[in-house]
Amino acid sequence: MRDFDGDGEKHCLTIRPEKSNMMAIFLRVQGMNDKRKYQRFACNLKVDFEYFEGNPDEIDIDTTVPIRGKGTILDISKGGVFLVSNARVGVALPIRLKFATKKNNYQLKGIIVRTGLVKNNPSEIVKKYAVMDVRGDSYIAVEFDELLEHLDNSEI
Repeated sequence: MRDFDGDGEKHCLTIRPEKSNMMAIFLRVQGMNDKRKYQRFACNLKVDFEYFEGNPDEIDIDTTVPIRGKGTILDISKGGVFLVSNARVGVALPIRLKFATKKNNYQLKGIIVRTGLVKNNPSEIVKKYAVMDVRGDSYIAVEFDELLEHLDNSEI
C-alpha cells in the first residue's frame, strides 16, 4: 500500500483491462465502507452461461467457440451479478448470460471481474449461500456491458 496523494490515507491501486485495450485505473481507499454504485437484490435465479478462455484481447465472442456452464445467481444489480457454479473461469474474460426474472428473459454480455472458490470467500452473500439449496463450489462476479436500467425488487 502506498500514500498516493499525501493525505495520510493508504490507497490500493487496481489496474483492470478494458475492452479498448486501454488500462483503466481505479483507486480505492483502504478501510472505507464499500459503497456500491447500484442497489443489489438477493435472488435465486437459474442461469445458463457461455464463457471463453484465452487472451482477453484476442477473443472475438462472435467467432470463438464458448464453453457452456450453469449456475445460480445469488445477487443481482443493474450493473452485474454474483453467481455460483461448478465452472472454473478466468478473470477479465467475456461471458454471456441467459436467465429469467418474473418479468423478463435476459441475454446479456459482460466481463468476469472476480472469481474463486466459495469456501475462500468470507462475504455476506456466501454466508447466505450456505443456507440455500443451490449447487456450486465456485463464485463468479460479472459486470454487465450495459446496465439493466429498469431492474427493481419487483422483478426478482
